[in-house]
Order: sequence, then C-alpha cells, then structure tokens
Amino acid sequence: MHPDLLALLDAHMAELTALRHILAAPRPVHPGERFAAALEAARAAERYARITAEALRAGAATIV
Repeated sequence: MHPDLLALLDAHMAELTALRHILAAPRPVHPGERFAAALEAARAAERYARITAEALRAGAATIV
C-alpha cells in the first residue's frame, strides 16, 4: 500500500505544481483565470483527500 500512497501523493503534487504555474504566471491573464486555477487546486485537494482516505480504509480492512 505504501507505494500506492506515494504514487497518489506524487500525482497530486504534480497537479498542484501545474496549477501553481498558472497562478504565478508573470503575464496578463484572462478575467477569472487565477480564480479558476485556485478553485481547481481546492478541488484537487478534495479529490486527493477522498482517494487517499479510501485507499487507507481499504488497506486497513485487509489488516483486520
């Protein structure tokens, strides 16, 4: 299960890094572009939390 959790974390960090580049872009942006990126970052965090919790519950169930 440990490699699976690390893979989930790596994917999550890659997604957040890509979104950070959008937020930190030193260029003119379209109205709402940064807001949308920040919202997507929050949604990514929710997805990561849900998927990780499900993986942990599944792993805990195999220990019992």
